[in-house]
Amino acid sequence: MPIVPDDVTDVSWSATCSYDAVMEFWHIVGDITILLGAAALLGIVAEKVGLSAVVGYLIAGILVGPGLLNWITSSEDVIRNMAEIGVALLLFTLGLEIDANRLKQLFGRGIFLGLGQVLGTGILGWAIARLFHADPNTSVIVGAMAALSSTAVVARVLQNRAEIDSPHGRATLTVLVLQDIAIVPLMILVGVLGAKQGGTSVALLVGDAAAKLAFLLVIIFLVGVLVLPRIFGAALIRRSAELPIVVGIVTCLSSMWLAYQLGASPALGAFIAGMILAGSPFAAQVRGDIAPFRSIFLTLFFVATGMLADLPWLIHSYHFLWVIGVAAGIIVGKTMIVWIVGISCNIPRRVSIATGLCLAQIGEFSFVVGSASLAAGIIDDTVFQLMISASLVTLLLAPMFIGRSRQVANWIDKKLGRSPVDESDDVIGSLRNHVIVLGYGVAGKSVTNVLLESGNQVLVIDMGPMGVLQAKKDGASALIGNVQRRDVLEHAGIGSAKMLVSTIPDYRATVETIDQVRSLSSSIPIVARARYSRHATVLSTAGADIVVDEEVCVGRTLGEQVMHQLGISGHA
Repeated sequence: MPIVPDDVTDVSWSATCSYDAVMEFWHIVGDITILLGAAALLGIVAEKVGLSAVVGYLIAGILVGPGLLNWITSSEDVIRNMAEIGVALLLFTLGLEIDANRLKQLFGRGIFLGLGQVLGTGILGWAIARLFHADPNTSVIVGAMAALSSTAVVARVLQNRAEIDSPHGRATLTVLVLQDIAIVPLMILVGVLGAKQGGTSVALLVGDAAAKLAFLLVIIFLVGVLVLPRIFGAALIRRSAELPIVVGIVTCLSSMWLAYQLGASPALGAFIAGMILAGSPFAAQVRGDIAPFRSIFLTLFFVATGMLADLPWLIHSYHFLWVIGVAAGIIVGKTMIVWIVGISCNIPRRVSIATGLCLAQIGEFSFVVGSASLAAGIIDDTVFQLMISASLVTLLLAPMFIGRSRQVANWIDKKLGRSPVDESDDVIGSLRNHVIVLGYGVAGKSVTNVLLESGNQVLVIDMGPMGVLQAKKDGASALIGNVQRRDVLEHAGIGSAKMLVSTIPDYRATVETIDQVRSLSSSIPIVARARYSRHATVLSTAGADIVVDEEVCVGRTLGEQVMHQLGISGHA
């Protein structure tokens, strides 16, 4: 028998491991391609039939996942860990929009609303589970899972609809952030319930978690105050187009990693990192540069969530009836709890109802709590599948409830006797006979100032938070949003506006916007900016009533100035 040297064996083993690693990598690449491809296809279909693209993403995950076609070969944990980055990046970009003043505004009465919602939903879930003879520990976990909503779905839909800065949008975001914070004590609770009975072990567990959370806050605060201002103030950073985004990404990922190591939500760490960077002069640039990465990973998250669906389990023993019942209870129960708590916090009734509808689903962090509880033996597989399946139903319905939240809230408020309007009410929703100005660059600012000086109500829509902030300082109403989206235009009150002025330099974006405007209102006058003469006819054909040709205007102004100067010379 030939003797194989040890070094040869080691090389062979190393080569085999290297080959396996390469194959695993390309398996993951192939699976991600399938997931994103299916998401893109079904997202387009969902948008075409008037639904949110998020619904298409979830359905894509259900189709290609193990519950149906089973096209994915990689570990679900690998896909899900990558997908969690999307949620973190979403919260990071939201944090970038929150400075000290907005933070105070955000966490006013909303703190009590968030605490009331988490505790109220948790207690209600516990009580209902006990009513159906679940044991006390299982009931606690059911209540904890029911208390958490989907930051990814809600924030994404609110952003798309330009309602993040609306009264119910601010209230919803506050509750979502507090829910993310609540992950820490909830995971402690899971550890306590899963541990052996004994006061010492429980005390040590709670103390360790509290110490880690305090350490996280101190470290992030010190880095944000002492280190990051010096880095962003460096001359090299200011002269570079790439370094600010690199520093921003490193800050985000570092905060996520630190939060994870300390047992907190990585998404919460990312949100805190975003708030730290919000005061830097590069916040807008970092937010814009990170948007494509956020969209990819967030889409992956939705598809990975859809993969959790176990269709054979749903059909077996009529489990789907229980799932429908739990989903209905979540939607109604959460809405009612937020409504009641909101009224007790002196939040207007229609804002409370709209906020409740936005939060009426089981979120992604419920999966974390459920998985940990299943591993610890606190709940069984039946309870886990029941809650996960119900969460998917609520997530599929969430874009519809969020999209109709304001209309439903106003309808209920009217039926019950309209509550008085206070300073927190939706100013944009009350605008009538106003002028909508798209874009707040130099041209947009000039048009807005002229309109305001003449006594017109003006609503500015801009993609950048800085433009929106400046428009509000100048006295106009303003919101962040993509004007090519139908729901953003609806939120802006296109049906009750008396004119729309587009100062967007990109004629393609303007054409798409005009198409959306004309599908909503055929009579509203549209004034559009054409940067080049060759685009003026295109904009007129698309439906613009008046097109201002920059080249013609500049030429005419130059000619007038030349003649004026010649006239002065001639008189001399």
